[in-house]
Amino acid sequence: MKKLNIAFFGAPSFAARVLQRIIDDKNLPITVVLVVTQPDRPAGRKQISTSTPVKLLAQKNNIPVFDDSSLTTNDQRLQDVDIALLYAYGAIIPSDILKIPRWGFWNIHPSLLPKYRGASPIAYSLLMGDKTTGVSLIQMDERMDHGPILSQQTYEIQKEDTREDLENKLSDIGYELFKQSVQLLINGTLQKVEQNNSNRTFTRLLTKQDGYIPFPIVQKIIKRVILKNNEIPPIITEYCNKYQLTTNHPSTSLRVNQPLTTYYDLFRGLSPWPGLWTVFPINGIEKRLKITRMTLSTNHPSTSLRVNQPLRPKVWAKGPSPFGGYRPLGEITHVQLEGKKEVSLETFQKAYGSFLNI
Repeated sequence: MKKLNIAFFGAPSFAARVLQRIIDDKNLPITVVLVVTQPDRPAGRKQISTSTPVKLLAQKNNIPVFDDSSLTTNDQRLQDVDIALLYAYGAIIPSDILKIPRWGFWNIHPSLLPKYRGASPIAYSLLMGDKTTGVSLIQMDERMDHGPILSQQTYEIQKEDTREDLENKLSDIGYELFKQSVQLLINGTLQKVEQNNSNRTFTRLLTKQDGYIPFPIVQKIIKRVILKNNEIPPIITEYCNKYQLTTNHPSTSLRVNQPLTTYYDLFRGLSPWPGLWTVFPINGIEKRLKITRMTLSTNHPSTSLRVNQPLRPKVWAKGPSPFGGYRPLGEITHVQLEGKKEVSLETFQKAYGSFLNI
């Protein structure tokens, strides 16, 4: 059987993860003949020109790789492509180019479409407190994340999952969906299901400001003071207002009567960038403080899961709760002052408690 020629479009490390699995799977009846990615861009403090992880992987495996600026309608490099697979590519594909591959463009999208179309589906599934998310493989059309669904699978979000965790886990699911759909295509049994556009929602690009928390709220979190409903993070209220949801709407799974858990969800969704941060004055000079680790448990008052860390004792508060008589509290465990190394909150409080009133 002749193998299908595949063009892969992607950029970040979790897209490279999918490309690596495709390259490694010798039983998959495809050949990656072309990789398209974003141009090299300055990165880091020294602004050194840096290639995307997808480009580096393609070069390592001697696969022709180009950036998107070189693509044209008459591009001969796409003429012999059977399927173009796109994942976290970061750019719009012109409609005339969408028509070039024999079976079109397929897109791995890490959400249960039509929910969370757009740029940041993984972050939103976490910061909105969802219990489940998933991956959709769609046939692309001219509209963003709009095309018919070829395959879809759900994933139950674990309470310790960060955005990086989900990027990897959902990427693995996306690869499996692609693999299965290729086989169905070859067998002539691949089916398409149109999305229910009446249920569509959109996410936007994250900004640095999304991670900002006013210091009075940080103080409340540290002191374990229950927050008010109007102190829910702006990125969450923005989404709820846009789609006319209350913050305790069943579709958001938000625990408004447990608002500290909402900041823990925000921490997971915005980790590692932009992260959670605040500013406060020390001797009249404003300093940026990053919240580098948070913890939350809903299992038992004696233990708590910390992101990528082992179990440890935790303080709980008694009170009405859907979790068996205890109210889970979001807790900051580690911080980093600008220009300094990460330290435990306990160490930080000893040094700066008089400035912070905590």
